[in-house]
Amino acid sequence: MAEMYTAGKLAKLLGVSQGKVKKIIEDENIEPDEVKRNCKYYGDETAEKIRGLLEEE
Repeated sequence: MAEMYTAGKLAKLLGVSQGKVKKIIEDENIEPDEVKRNCKYYGDETAEKIRGLLEEE
């Protein structure tokens, strides 16, 4: 199974603040790949998409 990340783990992985990751998710209307117990998780493909959006800033 592929790795799944919360916004906090994504931020750590990408080396940016959690606020920045959450802002991009909100601004781009990125849907979580999975929701468990009201917690949103994002997969590798979504992580790469967010990385690309961060590099555009």
